[in-house]
Amino acid sequence: MLTWTLTLVTALAVGQSAQAPTEPTIQKLFEAGRYAMLLERVAAFEAPGPEALYLAGHAARRLSPPDEEQARNWFARLGGDETDYWTFIGRSANATTGEEAAAERLALARQAVQLSPEAFFAQYHLGFVLAESKAYAEAAAVLDKAVTIDPTFAYAYYYAGFSHYQSKRVDLMANQFERFLKLAPEAPERPAIQALMRSIRR
Repeated sequence: MLTWTLTLVTALAVGQSAQAPTEPTIQKLFEAGRYAMLLERVAAFEAPGPEALYLAGHAARRLSPPDEEQARNWFARLGGDETDYWTFIGRSANATTGEEAAAERLALARQAVQLSPEAFFAQYHLGFVLAESKAYAEAAAVLDKAVTIDPTFAYAYYYAGFSHYQSKRVDLMANQFERFLKLAPEAPERPAIQALMRSIRR
């Protein structure tokens, strides 16, 4: 009986060690800067969810060189009607460049939040657009709210920290950047953030 039990335990241990490691999620691929792999993964999905489409759009824009056409195609697939906040996130992300487009991007992002104020990506996208528009104080407030809705998305902390830094709130910046570094140890921005944090602590 003892021999049989030991054999069973050994077999289970070998089986567990032989299991393939868990594949990183789309979010983790994005946070690690593995944009090409992320895009391949999302393209293979039969019906990617809105979060995957959104991150694929941003990943395409982070490629070197950026693939704007691919990004616009991913964002265009978001939402479906005027009651879905993802529709307005997609339109906001696809607004063309220029001063008028910046105002349009922001207005559409605000519509997404109005439709679903407790949706993480609605708040995150608004904060992202505000930071791009250099409205740093409001961006910081919006992104601080976003991380209370979903405390696991590293780039919400990154843009919150960046916005606090631009608003001269170094104390709040440090808290958000520390969370970013913890959640995204492979992020492309990591060395620059670490250098900034070291310079501030001196």
